[in-house]
Amino acid sequence: MNQQKYQFGAAILMFSMTFGTLSIAAEVAPPGSEASPDVYKVLAENDQWRVLEATWQPGQEDNMHSHPGDRVSLYITDCSLRLTKPDGTFRDATPKAGTAKARTGKPVAAHRVKNTGDEVCVIKIVELK
Repeated sequence: MNQQKYQFGAAILMFSMTFGTLSIAAEVAPPGSEASPDVYKVLAENDQWRVLEATWQPGQEDNMHSHPGDRVSLYITDCSLRLTKPDGTFRDATPKAGTAKARTGKPVAAHRVKNTGDEVCVIKIVELK
């Protein structure tokens, strides 16, 4: 009986690990520069960090992508953005030119960004790998 409990527990653990990993992997997407090279241009890069310039034309939407956990974003222009997750939920943001946001912690889950404004949106991003 104890052997059966052990085997059942091991099977549950393996199932959880396998499907848990799949669900985590489903939320990870390529970096913006790979997913949408028309939006994200790599300005400089080494094995520790990457500097990007992201430019969205009015109405333009990039492809699903993610970011590492540690990064700084500097808004070059005023922007009106919609950030959408794979499940379709979204949030709108209107960062102003000259503002910067520093983020640390876990990587950003997969999302896509759309310029919902009437002007070009430009952001410089420094990502630590």
